[in-house]
Parts: sequence; structure tokens; C-alpha cells
Amino acid sequence: MNSNPEFRAAWSAVPDVVHAAAQLRKLEERRRALGDVLSPDLARRKVFDEAVTAMRDGAEFPDDIGKRAADAYRESLEAESEVLGLNEGISSLRHHLDYLRTTDGAETALEALGKRLTEFLGEVKKPAADLNGARSAEEAIQLGGKAPAAWKTLTDMLGVLRNIRQAQLAILRPLGDGHRLQQLREKGYFEAAGITPDGVPGDIMRAMTSGHYDVPYLVYISSLPNVWVPTSFEALEAEDVVDCGVPDDSVIDYSPRVSRVPDHPAPTRTGAERTPDISMK
Repeated sequence: MNSNPEFRAAWSAVPDVVHAAAQLRKLEERRRALGDVLSPDLARRKVFDEAVTAMRDGAEFPDDIGKRAADAYRESLEAESEVLGLNEGISSLRHHLDYLRTTDGAETALEALGKRLTEFLGEVKKPAADLNGARSAEEAIQLGGKAPAAWKTLTDMLGVLRNIRQAQLAILRPLGDGHRLQQLREKGYFEAAGITPDGVPGDIMRAMTSGHYDVPYLVYISSLPNVWVPTSFEALEAEDVVDCGVPDDSVIDYSPRVSRVPDHPAPTRTGAERTPDISMK
């Protein structure tokens, strides 16, 4: 189970997922409490074996051996049936959760995660302003004032950003090709919409495409209007559009062309033609 608090919080916005997950936890706890259960046949056989062993050691063979064996069989049958029922419920709920997490439920969870990201970046702006432009811990110490405390606060906040992006990755991964998702992340589309690499500082772009965040990156994205959590795999995919430009009609096309060679005209008859006589005389 995913222990990421941001992942759990995002899915808590989907009531069907909350209900299914809660039921699954209850069934799994009940199954664990049962432990290993003997089959009815083995439970009955165990009664027989114990009676025989005791008889060989000097005890009397039980007068009620049939009742003892039948009781053990019924008890084991009930326990085995509960195990089978719980296993069926657990399996069904796991499949149902997978279904919910790859349909409309994923979009709702991603929307909730996007709101969480917006709120979080709003919280970043106050300590970011207190840095007074410091881009390292050393610079913050040299500036003094609120800068050192702001640097520490922002360093602590990096863990939240990582959790949000890891939750985003975990929710998006079942919706499409994992390799393609990684490609899109490495191009920066995972972090912000409408990214153009030429317009982003190199160190920021490296953090954006690798997921290795630092304080300067956190401060930078807190001021960007296009930081996002895409609500679907298709929305993320749509960011990776190649601009082919507008065709230039002034360019002369020198590519080879195939010309058709005309057929030779049929010979014109004049009336003087004759068929040669090739008979044997």
C-alpha cells in the first residue's frame, strides 16, 4: 500500500475509492486474524490420529469418536468457508480499486492533487520573499535577517513537493505507457504546462526534468503561473506537440518527377501491303 500522505489525500477526494479501500482494509485484517486453517478432511483426520496415538499410549479409544470427528469437520468447514469468502472479497475489491483508479476516479484525484499543489506553492511565497534573493545556505547566512530561517523552512518544504510529484506519478502511471510517461517527465511537461526549454534557466530545467528539487527550484516555480498537475495522461501527452511551422509556398520543389512516355502510334495502312507467300512449291 502506498504510504505517501499526498497520494492518500488525493484519493480521499474520491468517495468510491475511500469506501472500497476501507472495506479492503477490514477484510484483510479479518483474514490475517484467521491465520492458517485446516481443511475439513484434515481436521477430521487429526481427530482420528490423536485418538489412535492416545490408544497406543494406553488410553481408551473414545466412545464418541464420530461426534468428535464430525464436530471438528463442521468447525473446520465453517472456518474454511470464511477464508474462501474473505479471499473472494479481497480479490474483488482489489480489482475494483484498480478499475476506479484507471477511470474517472483518477481525474478527480489528480484535480485534488492540483489544488493541493496550488495551496502548497502559495505557502512557499512568504519564506521565498524572506530569502532576499539568496540562492544558497551560505548566501542566506551572509544576508542575515529572516533569510537563514527562510532557507531552513524552504528546505523542509521540499519533502512536500516530492510527495506531491510522486503521488502524481503513481496516479498517472496506470493510465498509460510507463516509458512514455518518463519521457514526458524528462521533457519538463510533468511540472508545468507550455514549457519551452529556451525560456527556462539551465539549473531550473535540470531540476524540472530530473525531479531532483532544491530551494532555488522551489522558489522559482512558486512564481510560475503554469505549474500544474495534469488531470489525465492525454492532457500530459498533448503538451508534447511538435510545431512544424507554416508551409512556405515560395520554395521551389526540386524533387524528382515521373514523366509518362507516350505510346508509339499504330502504323497507317496504305492498301499496298501484301502477305508474303511462304508456301512450299
